[in-house]
Parts: sequence; C-alpha cells; structure tokens
Amino acid sequence: MLQRKPALLTLSLLASLAMVAQTPQAVAPTAANDSLNKQKQLTNGTVQLQEVVITGRNEARKLRESGMPVSVMTAKELQGTASSMNDVLARVAGVTIRNTGGVGSASRLSVRGLEGKRLGLFIDETALGQISNFITLNDIPIDMIERIEVYKGIVPYKFGGSALGGAVNVVTKEYPPIYFDVSYEIGSFNTHNLSTVFKRTHAPSGLQFGIGGFLTYSANNYRMTLHNLGDLRVRRNHDAYKKAVLGGSIKATKWWFDELEAEFTYSNTHQELQGIDLDVREAFSHSQSLTTILKAKREQFFIDGLAFDFDAAFNLGSYGVNDQAKLVYDWFGNSRPSLSPLGGETGMHPYDGHNKSYDWTAKLNLNYTINAHHSVNLNIYENATKLHPKDELMDKAYGFRTQFDSYMNNITMGLSYDLVLFNDRFQSAFTLRNYHYHSTTEQLPSMYVSTPEKVRVSKQAFGWNESMRYRLTPQLMVKASWSSEMRIPSNEELIGNGYSIMPSPTLKPEHVVGGNLGLHYRKTLRESDFLEVEVDGFYSHLTDMIRYTPSMLPTLAQYTNVGETTTYGIEGEMKCDILSWLYAYANASYQNLRDTQPFLIGSTAPNPTYHKRIPNIPYLLANAGFECHKAGLLGKHSNTRFLVDASYIHQYFYDFEMTVFQNRKIPTSITFDVGVEHSIMNQRLTFTLKMKNALNREMVSELNRPLPGRYVALKVRYLLR
Repeated sequence: MLQRKPALLTLSLLASLAMVAQTPQAVAPTAANDSLNKQKQLTNGTVQLQEVVITGRNEARKLRESGMPVSVMTAKELQGTASSMNDVLARVAGVTIRNTGGVGSASRLSVRGLEGKRLGLFIDETALGQISNFITLNDIPIDMIERIEVYKGIVPYKFGGSALGGAVNVVTKEYPPIYFDVSYEIGSFNTHNLSTVFKRTHAPSGLQFGIGGFLTYSANNYRMTLHNLGDLRVRRNHDAYKKAVLGGSIKATKWWFDELEAEFTYSNTHQELQGIDLDVREAFSHSQSLTTILKAKREQFFIDGLAFDFDAAFNLGSYGVNDQAKLVYDWFGNSRPSLSPLGGETGMHPYDGHNKSYDWTAKLNLNYTINAHHSVNLNIYENATKLHPKDELMDKAYGFRTQFDSYMNNITMGLSYDLVLFNDRFQSAFTLRNYHYHSTTEQLPSMYVSTPEKVRVSKQAFGWNESMRYRLTPQLMVKASWSSEMRIPSNEELIGNGYSIMPSPTLKPEHVVGGNLGLHYRKTLRESDFLEVEVDGFYSHLTDMIRYTPSMLPTLAQYTNVGETTTYGIEGEMKCDILSWLYAYANASYQNLRDTQPFLIGSTAPNPTYHKRIPNIPYLLANAGFECHKAGLLGKHSNTRFLVDASYIHQYFYDFEMTVFQNRKIPTSITFDVGVEHSIMNQRLTFTLKMKNALNREMVSELNRPLPGRYVALKVRYLLR
C-alpha cells in the first residue's frame, strides 16, 4: 500500500502546548492494516492464541468507524505540499480556512459553515481555550503530528467544554527513548522556519525529559492588487511576522500514576500591521505568554475498571497593539496628520496596550467500564479568565477609561453512557451536559457617561447528544447522530480583549439542534491496500447566534445575539490505493446556510434577509490529490514521493444578495500545490521541495485581503535516534 507518511518519527514540540515526552511504544500500524494481516502474523508465529480476536484497527480507523461524523488525517496524509496546519485542514471535507494574508495572518476555521469560537481546539484532547490567543494550532510543526481529528457537530464527551459546531484535535507523536530532530525551511517572501527537538528517557527511573522550540520569520512582502483602489498594484511593505516558542517537559512513568507529567511553554510574537486602504508604516502587535501544565493518568484508579485522566493548565499572558504614528500615508505617497493629536494610523485614536490575562483550565475524566457492553463516563471541565486591560494612551485620547478589569468562569459537566451490542456491530453513545458560567465586569452605559457600572451575570443550561452506528456488512456501516446543545460565550465575547472588543456580559448562550446521517464503506484491496468512501447528510438550526458587531464607541466592537440560521448539506469523501505505488483522494461539500429569523430583532417588522443565503461563508467546495511513491528509486535506502493537491472554492457573496446587480463577491478559486520529497540514509536525511499555488493565481478569501501568489520552499530535515 502506498503510505503517505513522514520520512521519520519526530518528537512532539507541543503536546498540550508544550513538549511531550511520551511513553515509548511500537509505531502504530497504518489504517490499512486489518484483521487479515494480524491473523496471518499469528499463523506464522510459534504460538497461536485461541478465542482471541485481533481487529488490527488503529485509532484513526476506530474513529472513522464510530457513530460520530469525523474526518481523520493520518501522518501519511500530512506531509508533502503542506507547510502548516491550515494547509492540512483546508483539504478536509466540509472545512474551510480563510486567511487575511501570509504567514501569521489572522485566519478563520469553518466546519460545515459554523466557524470561529463555536469550534473546539484541542491538542492531545486538552483544550486550548483562551491560550489560543498566544499559541495556535497553526503553530504546531507538521512533522510532530500523528493525526488530526476533525469532529463535525458532536464533540467527544471526554474532551469536555461546550464547543458547538465541531472540534479539531491534534494528536502528537510518540517517540523512542533517545531522539534528536532538527529541520529548516526557507521559502518565498523571505520566509524562514527552524524547529528542533531533543528527548531523553532514563530507563531505570522511568523519567523522560524533553526540550525543543521553533523560530518563524516571514517578511510577507508579496505583491498584491488593491481592487478597492482602482486595481493599484503594490508590494506589502509592513507585514513582517516573528514568533519564537520554547517548550519542555518531564514525565514519570514508574510512580503510582501510569503517567505524571509537568510541562511548560514560552512564546513571544511580534507582528507588523499591514495596511490595505492606507499605507500603514509603524503600527504593530505584540504578545508573550508562559504556560504550565500538569497531567496525571491511571488506568486502574483504586477500583478495577475505573480510568482516571486529569490535566490542568495555567497561562500568564501579556499583549497589546502599539500605534502612535503622527502621520498617516496613502498608497500614492501623500500624508496627513493622524485623526487624534496623540497619534494613530490604523483608526481614530492611538494604541499603547499592555494588557494582561490570567487563564486557567482544568479537566477531569473518569471512565468506568462495567463490562464488554456497557461503560459510563463523567467529565468535568472548567475554564476561568481574569483580564486586566491597560492602555493609558487610548484612554487619554477618549478622555475617559474604556476598558475595565473582568473575570469569567465556566464549568461544563457531562455524563455519558456507551453501549456495544451484537459483537460490536452496534455502538451507541449518549451524553447529557450541564453548562454554567459566571462573569463580572464593568461597562459604560453609554458613550455620554464616563462612569462605569458593574455587571454580574450567572447562567446555566442543559444539552444532550446521541451518536450511533450499525455495521450492515463487514465493509459497510450506517452512522447517525442527533444533538441539542448549548455553547457558552467565550471569554473574549463576554469580557472583551482589552483594546478592540468591549465586554458583552449579557450575552445568551447559543443553542443548536442538529443531526447527521451517513454511510461509511471500507474494503481491503490487494493485501494491505484499501478503498474508503463516506457520504454524509447534515442539518443544524442555530438560535441566539453570537455575531461581531460595531459598538457605541467608534473603532471598538462587541458581540451581540442576532437571529438564527438553518444549515443543511451533503459531503462525500473517497480515499484509495489505486496501485501499490499510487494513492488518490477526493472530497466535495455543499453547505446551504440560510437566515431563518422571520422578523427583525426586537420588532415585528419583516426581516428583509429572511431565507437569504448567509453571506461571507463558502457553500460549495472540493479537494483532490494524488501521490506517487517509490523506494530505492535514486539509490539504496532511499525513498521518493511526488504529490499533487488541488482545491476548489466556488464564488460567494460578501454581503446578503439583495439584488441581481450586487457585485461584492469573493471570486472562485482553483489552486494547485505540488511537492517532491526524497529521503536518504534510511530516512535520516530528508529533502522536500514544495510549491503552493503553482499556477500563481490571484486569491482572496476575505474581501479586499489579497493572499500570497506562488510560494516555493525547500525544507531539510535531519534525525538522530
């Protein structure tokens, strides 16, 4: 079977935001290994076990064959043309990534049309939460990932939290006792990335140590066409991005706990702010954070059948925007004084932010296996944030303080029941959840009153979900799920961010009712090759939608509850080893999001956008690609791969389509990425040449936010183990 896998195993730099030194174990089999292969191995061995069934399904295959709608990208599918997590996720059925620029730019992840804070982000089942403001999924080097799980609609109960539209869980790799890995990538637009990792296990004591980090820099100085300025062609001149991350861990595997681990991560980011309407020359954002994590696991927790899993994280972060320029320039070289006498070129006032946030997350998971057919699970998840905004220059420009100290705490409790019947042909998982959150903040009652008033809010709600699957034949199964769940507003939505988003303490939780019905087919071909096909239809109805809207203060915004949305659609995916040296995949998605709010909020007036398509969200998208693989092509102990990936996103409107003459559209995009990877010395040294957007097409995914053209990169990776 053609395996789309990395040349070498790598040590995880960020396992729950830090280096993880995990218990060494055998490398997991590929998704194509099945019971036939295992039975063959047993037959050839000296001992044959009776009445033992070995399924041979690895974790990725088990997930695909569960009742939840989920897409899994394994290690063999991550390498080649992808340079970042966003590149990988953009290939998944029903997923879109919309960027505003090059490396380090703001991006929005969407799963089946539901996006942003509705989605849960996890590393090794640990929630990023507010920490994602400092370290994101896109920061994790591709080489350090075992698989990526994209859950659509229902989030596994063991993850905890209140994600609504789905979740992304990144599973990092496991490694041998001694490991050193270093890689360097240089690419277009003066882009550089250096990552390195070292791991050591002391076998007598069972202590494992790991340390590593990465440096990323990009000038992002690609040429762009400003359609909002008469198709003016310019080069981005103020978009440099710098990020450094250092992580380490120590783990004990021979104490009372099966695993007891302490981790840390330090990050530092500096990013220039690129202008589009104006030629911004001085403004930049900055952030730094220190995160510590404690994890503890035990399979037999005091009583037989009870598994204990706990993790807690504390993050100390500081961040802000600096914008004190006294002159504002346009793209034709003209200048004028800033709107405020105190400066500022990105808005109506200056910034000199020195905000601090203290973030805490904790998760307890207790799973009790009653017997082979029944198990129950209790999950308790807590997330708390204290925000201390400070921008004396902005307050001076307004003449009064605009942002105030805030606190938020939320707790989600979930009780789940798993049922397995008919020799594993039928599986069912039911979860009941309770959501509770509390926030305390201050806000200005109006822009004419400079004295704040305290606001305290405490709310709770209930939700549930059910997923099941039934195996019709050894190759074919039907999957179904239904849910009625809530999403607690995020910290940023409730208490703001200290500089551009004001608190909205009276927000109500979002509520969604949704379902999924699908067919999954998998057939083993020619020994270990396989064909896998899945088709899903889905539906959801979202009420009390939270949306980003302008606030009463100029240049500041806040979140409000606005309207309701109904979504239905269909998606399909196919993966196949066509030949022993040729692998191919294809997927397509159609997602129809409609405004189903019949009246304007707070009135009986008809809603003019009722039943109109929700704007600024793609509704028709597809991906396809193939890979050729050959060992020994250019010498003994060598391995060569050639890859091509294509992506299609149909045009969509930026605003509601109120007239046939409306022309504010995000145009159709068709892109091709190609890559060649060659490893030598038994895969110790690997060279990768990749080209993104090979045809150099002009692309945008946000209105008037041009994306880079053709990007060429060379990566060299060396492994010592």
